[in-house]
Amino acid sequence: MERARLRRYLRHGTLPQLVAFEATARLGSCSRAAEMLHQSQPTVSIHIKKLSESLGQPLFERAGRGMRLTPAGEEVYQTCRVLFSTFEELDDRLSRQAEDQGAGARVAVTQ
Repeated sequence: MERARLRRYLRHGTLPQLVAFEATARLGSCSRAAEMLHQSQPTVSIHIKKLSESLGQPLFERAGRGMRLTPAGEEVYQTCRVLFSTFEELDDRLSRQAEDQGAGARVAVTQ
C-alpha cells in the first residue's frame, strides 16, 4: 500500500478509534462499548465520528432507538476482526519468542 494511502489510517490515532468502533459494532451500543472500554460514552462517540470522517463514509445508521452498521461499517468491522486477530497472533509469537530466549539464558546460583 502506498504511504500516502496509509497516512489517513495512521494520522489521527486510528487504533483507539478502531477499538471503540469494533466494541460498539459488536455490542450494538456506544454506551455498552464505553462501559466495556472504561471510557465515557461521548469519548466512544467521538472516536467513531473521527474514524468515519477519516474514512469519508458513515459507519453506523440509526435504526429506531438503536444503530446498525452501514455497508462501509460492515467492511470496517470485518477488517477490525482480522486486524485484531493479527495483533493477537503477533503478541503470541513474541511471547513464545521471549520465553524461548529466556529458557536458554537461565542461571542458577547455589551456595
